[in-house]
Amino acid sequence: MKILGLLFLVALAGFAQQPPGTAPRVEGRAINSLSGDPVKKATVLLQPRQAGRGTAYTADTDSDGRFVIEDVEPGVYTPTAERSGFMTQVQGAPGARPEPITVEPGQDLTAVTIRLVPLGVIAGRLLDEDGDPVRGAGVEAMVNGYVQGRKQLRVASQTQSNNHGDFRLYNLPPGTYYLRAAIRADRFQFISPLTVFSESKPHGGDAPTYYPSTTEPAGATQIVIAAGAQLKGIDIQMRRAKLYAVRGRQILDQAHRHVSLQIVPVDSEQSVGFSSGVRISSETFEFQNLLPGSYVIMAVRMDGEKRSFARESVQVVNGDVEGVNLAFAPGADVAGVVRIEGALPSGSPIAVSLQLETPSPFGQPNTTAKPDGSFELHDVAPEIYRVNVGPIQGSYLKSIRLGDREVNDERLDLTRGPVPQLVLTLATDVGQIEGKVQTAGGDPAVRVRVTCHSLRSDLSRSAFTDEKGSFRMTNVPPGEYKIFAWEDVPMGAPQDPEFRKPFEKQSVPLNMPPNGHETVELTSISVKPLEMR
Repeated sequence: MKILGLLFLVALAGFAQQPPGTAPRVEGRAINSLSGDPVKKATVLLQPRQAGRGTAYTADTDSDGRFVIEDVEPGVYTPTAERSGFMTQVQGAPGARPEPITVEPGQDLTAVTIRLVPLGVIAGRLLDEDGDPVRGAGVEAMVNGYVQGRKQLRVASQTQSNNHGDFRLYNLPPGTYYLRAAIRADRFQFISPLTVFSESKPHGGDAPTYYPSTTEPAGATQIVIAAGAQLKGIDIQMRRAKLYAVRGRQILDQAHRHVSLQIVPVDSEQSVGFSSGVRISSETFEFQNLLPGSYVIMAVRMDGEKRSFARESVQVVNGDVEGVNLAFAPGADVAGVVRIEGALPSGSPIAVSLQLETPSPFGQPNTTAKPDGSFELHDVAPEIYRVNVGPIQGSYLKSIRLGDREVNDERLDLTRGPVPQLVLTLATDVGQIEGKVQTAGGDPAVRVRVTCHSLRSDLSRSAFTDEKGSFRMTNVPPGEYKIFAWEDVPMGAPQDPEFRKPFEKQSVPLNMPPNGHETVELTSISVKPLEMR
């Protein structure tokens, strides 16, 4: 069954003695958290608390929301349930941490209650500036979140307006949303090889529009939806704007028959869900329907069996941009070696990958090192990357060298010509951090997220506290850290230094020695709901 979102779960377990030698039974009900009504045809899952150890059990609820699971091995389980139209479990999401249940030998659990939160709906119409319906446009519900430690909008749900301009967005978890509507451009159109695109005057069109009627995210009105809410009449009036084209030249002969072109806004807020059509011939290309702003054109061309790459920055101001020339350069070959200080578990494959910080048609080069530690990456676009190795339990990436130069900021710049040998050093002198977390009131902080951070983001580590407020964090490299304990922190937010900054005084500093074993005591930090701006 498809998992659709988040759930609140409270396990209230009643116990009943059973005959000696009989395996325990777990039974209970799944109910709507708002109405208390039974939730029928929900799938209940008992998952062993220690992942990968023990047996998982499933059962479906009947018309009264009841379920029974026979012959359950004694142990600690996390019970969850999923049903279309309700929220299901997401690790670390606010309010979504299910209470564990303990199955004892010789005792049935007869009153496990699972409360599922109903999802919401937003419905409305798309209208143009004259009040007429806009048909076949995309509508997106967007939320603020964190991607690779950076706060940005992301698409949570999407749909399309019908022939009457009506739209309906289903299965929305409680939260705060932006709505955006946009007419989708054709992604790719090949024109006759003899076609040359001529200059055109600026023309108007329906621009991507945020609710209720603005082209700027900063001017959008937030929509707050409660559990199970049905919001209607959320109409968006599309804004007309001057839209422009970017045109240029690219040569495709018998040796270069295939090219992939993409244009993206430099502004990260505008790039989420961005769509622009492109028309190409053997000599020319044209991107259409662009608002004023800064863009980057990225292109990949096949040169026989190898690829070549081009990147060009363009600025759209108050007219079409003409005469863009794409200068293609061959991909780089990157040869390197992984050196190990210490000993890794036998048979551990060492994966090496280069990661771009923004989406790109260039791909993410990756390979596996040979038994002697050597590796090769071919056809790598001349870009700036982050280097990833592993992960391998008990090790960390200690240093990166490019030829005779130490790379200190984790970024590998391949835009400067031939690439010297890449030397990656893994070290194994990791330690562990144990500790306890209490709330501001002095009670154990149960199932809160604990994170530790250094100047290098790839060395950050995290863990969750147990029912007693205790935690253990392994695989921690030596170095200086700040440790935080978070209550209901947005997923990915602690990776953002700007998010952590207001809470610095509530962290605990720690200097981890090689192979260290440190103990800390923390007070959990209460985080207000994530603001949209």
